[in-house]
Amino acid sequence: MRRRLALVFVALAVMLAVGFLVPLGRSVQSQARLRALAGAQSDARGVATALAAVAGSTGDLPGVAEVEFVLHSFDSSDLLVLMADGSLIGSGPDDAVAVASAATGSVVAKVADGALAIVPVTFAGEDGQLVVTAFVDNDTLREGVGSSWLILTALGLIVVVGSVPLADRLASSVVRPVQDLSDAAHRWAGGDLSARVVPGGPGEVAESGRAFNQLAERLTDLLAAERERIADLSHRLRTPIAALRLQAESVADLGERDALIGDIVHLEGEVTALIEDVRRTESAESTICDLPAVVAQRMGFWRVVASAQKRTVEAEVDETTPVLVNLPAAEVLSVLDNLVQNVLTHTVAEVGFTVSVASGPPRLTIADEGDGLPSTDVFDRGSSSGGSGLGLDIVRRVAEESGGDVTLGDGPGTTIVVRFGEPVSPTEAR
Repeated sequence: MRRRLALVFVALAVMLAVGFLVPLGRSVQSQARLRALAGAQSDARGVATALAAVAGSTGDLPGVAEVEFVLHSFDSSDLLVLMADGSLIGSGPDDAVAVASAATGSVVAKVADGALAIVPVTFAGEDGQLVVTAFVDNDTLREGVGSSWLILTALGLIVVVGSVPLADRLASSVVRPVQDLSDAAHRWAGGDLSARVVPGGPGEVAESGRAFNQLAERLTDLLAAERERIADLSHRLRTPIAALRLQAESVADLGERDALIGDIVHLEGEVTALIEDVRRTESAESTICDLPAVVAQRMGFWRVVASAQKRTVEAEVDETTPVLVNLPAAEVLSVLDNLVQNVLTHTVAEVGFTVSVASGPPRLTIADEGDGLPSTDVFDRGSSSGGSGLGLDIVRRVAEESGGDVTLGDGPGTTIVVRFGEPVSPTEAR
């Protein structure tokens, strides 16, 4: 669009230059011709006046000697006098042209190599007429026209070339705000909710930028409020689901108990997926968090859930020493929630577990007192026999994306160690 606008402005400059300079060039050519013919007519009238004066003083038509004397006094090789008897004195084009032009009363006649200025001389009381012609060649008729046209052409080129940067700057002032608005819209559509524009350009474009910013602010507020409501609802569902699971485990009929527990596990998976989706959206801005602070804050919730199942929970977390990890807080919570939920799902009630945080490198360890894992393939999606297998797969994926990994530790029950990647400082990045 910028190029098209610039081309439009340049085309307008070209049309204006041509529309002004071409008539001016034609006018220069016409003025040069008129100037040359006016000089020739002046010479021809001078000769005619001199011949009339001779005839007035002698009373006879001027003879050859008088005519030659007059022509000699003007010192011009382009003057010609056509005598009454048809003879020619001086130099010039064919006399037939002069005679024909004089007969029609013309004062200028075109000839092959130029033009003639014609002045007929009629003597009162004398039977005869003289015709004085002054010849102007084509070079004289076009004298100065070529240089004038070159100057006008140069001026036209200067105008056109000079209009290019001006046209580009003007087009840029219109196109750049539109492009910025388009880029911000694409960034916003791609998930960057902080994308905004600086309103600029023409009034209509600037108003569009301000309207986009207002719309983005409003949508951001609505999305944040919606995420908060969904996250709050999702977390509040975990406690009644855990209580429902305890009640289902007390059902005497094995078939009904397994069916109920299966449905509850499926419901837990749906709630977990909902929380994961909300957290992925919330983690778009921050990419670094303090591991002990995040874990300590979340463990308050899991202590309540564990107490409902008569489990003992130990949290070995030192909040006074920050341990930064290369993940947003939402992703760390996703790992913690999935691991704790795995313990609650795959161990019987009253089995305790321990959650600990260590540094160098940052590690999150969850150890339970159950019977251990049936296989080391539990971190592969769909491998779990008691659920969907998504939870531990999410843990592995998140750890690897941060630059870490997941390993199994030693212990009588199940010990899962999640190592997170550490943030890279600007100095290390260079």
